[in-house]
Amino acid sequence: MYEEVKMEKLTINLPPIEIGRIDILVEAGYYPSRTEFIRAAIRKTLDSHQDFIDSQIKQYKTLLEEKEGEEKFATTFAMGVIGLSKGHFEKALKQGKKVKLQIIGLLNIDKSVSAELILQSVEYIKVFGVLKASPAVKSALNRIKNEGKDK
Repeated sequence: MYEEVKMEKLTINLPPIEIGRIDILVEAGYYPSRTEFIRAAIRKTLDSHQDFIDSQIKQYKTLLEEKEGEEKFATTFAMGVIGLSKGHFEKALKQGKKVKLQIIGLLNIDKSVSAELILQSVEYIKVFGVLKASPAVKSALNRIKNEGKDK
């Protein structure tokens, strides 16, 4: 059976005049709802910038692959829905490595992963999209990101 892609909620504020213009298009049948209008507008804008997005993805991937040769890091570049468990981070530590993560999509860090483990094992993280993790893990990852900016 077909499984619908999970959606993330995004809230935007628009001036009343723009909402009115959208409502005119919806009422005329151009779009079934305000939501569909906004989705279509977002897709159109993303499609118009696809070459830039592709070049950025290629650049990020290349940078991580160059650094992957460094023996002290376990590098992960992924697109889509990615789930990481405690074992992923523990394995890197056992190998004497630190984790570098570059995710485009959704990164779900399992509840069993502690903030302490994150602080011990993660060198770098960048998520373009959605990060799902416990509040403590999110806080630890923010510390790592902020420390990286200071370097």
